[in-house]
Amino acid sequence: MGLLDYTDELIETVENWDGTVGAPNAMNRKKNRIRVFKNRLIEDVFATSHPAMPGVWFGPIIMYGLYASLTSPDYGVLAGLALYAFGILTWTLMEYSLHRWAFHWKPADNFASKNRLFMLHGYHHEFPNDKWRLVAPPVLSWPIAAVTAAFYWFVAGPTLFWPLFAGHVAGYLAYDWTHYATHHFKPRSAFGRLVRRAHMVHHFKVFHLNMGISSPFWDFVLGSYAWSDDAIKEAVAEAKAFEAAQG
Repeated sequence: MGLLDYTDELIETVENWDGTVGAPNAMNRKKNRIRVFKNRLIEDVFATSHPAMPGVWFGPIIMYGLYASLTSPDYGVLAGLALYAFGILTWTLMEYSLHRWAFHWKPADNFASKNRLFMLHGYHHEFPNDKWRLVAPPVLSWPIAAVTAAFYWFVAGPTLFWPLFAGHVAGYLAYDWTHYATHHFKPRSAFGRLVRRAHMVHHFKVFHLNMGISSPFWDFVLGSYAWSDDAIKEAVAEAKAFEAAQG
């Protein structure tokens, strides 16, 4: 058995998938999740994640970066907080851009192309309530964090690195936990309900719209926001039917 060998269940799922990153197909509606890798270490440690773990991995970066923002001799407290906030804003744009342009495209009709997209985002749309893959696992989040850190270091320099990068990571953590909450909690605040309903519309009604998860800000700015009473009712009803089918 190879380290990264796929399970037969994953291979069969991808082969039967039409490549549309949308609502779950009929074969997958009664399943909560599938196993992806045969190797237990890869599957259980690197390809899945408990929802609390991103806070363990990235919490120290966020806290140290906030401390550095407030105590740096190179800029004042207000400037440090502004840089930290700008880092959060850059995350929201990255979140939106990746979701819209990197995670939603039509693959070629072959296993390799379909599998790339399935592993990126198709799995989540086919098994949207898999609680072990709702927050980004290490195999995805750590490389992205490393590339992002290198970008900030070389573009902004060491003086501005910590407030910008830590703010960016704080935005990511908010996204991860917001995404988990939209699938497994029923928010009580008006904003929380708005975010959840918008995401259900994306999953079950208009898959190419409502690309922001933690906030609809960039959807409003870039014209990809979908919100109507009919769309909400249909998407919420579809989400409830999906949950009921999983029993």
